[in-house]
Amino acid sequence: MRHTKAKDKLSRKYGELLSGMPMFEINKRPYPPGQHGLKRTKNSEYGSLLQEKQKLKYSYGVQENQFRRYFQKATKIKGPTGEILIQLLETRLDNLVYRFGFAPTLAAARQLVTHGHVLVNNKKVDIPSYAIKPGTEIILKESARKLEPVKNAIKNTPQVLDYLSVQKELFVGKLVEMPQRSQIPININERLIVEFYSR
Repeated sequence: MRHTKAKDKLSRKYGELLSGMPMFEINKRPYPPGQHGLKRTKNSEYGSLLQEKQKLKYSYGVQENQFRRYFQKATKIKGPTGEILIQLLETRLDNLVYRFGFAPTLAAARQLVTHGHVLVNNKKVDIPSYAIKPGTEIILKESARKLEPVKNAIKNTPQVLDYLSVQKELFVGKLVEMPQRSQIPININERLIVEFYSR
């Protein structure tokens, strides 16, 4: 079941802004939500590993079983498992629609995909987890470009990441190359996630 807890509470829980989530006052209230949020708590080793796994899972909005499948797939690909795991998540269709600035949040990007507003190499794809390969072109359909959240998102999106190219006026984006770990803007220690699944 998908996690539907308030996104700002999740971000406060982990002490940082998670990818694709709305802004929140982390500097004003740098402690977890709830009546016990101000209490000092010491994480066990297992708790620290679990927390890092949860942070990555929530950052990309995937379910537990799906996340586990991504990890298993990453172990079968040559290279550092943690880095490959993040690459697989980063190149999901819904995440790239968000990165291009076609949607204000990751959840909104996922909705655009599931409603059939996104073309991948000129073919409609309505699967948010669809894996995008370098060189693939992603286009937002004409009908979606008129939506107010989309217009605001494309106008307010900062400069795109190095491994992407976007023609904002045409609502066309492309994954230029597979992103390197250092290029992906998420504050995660992927080695702890590998250790979590190795226990």
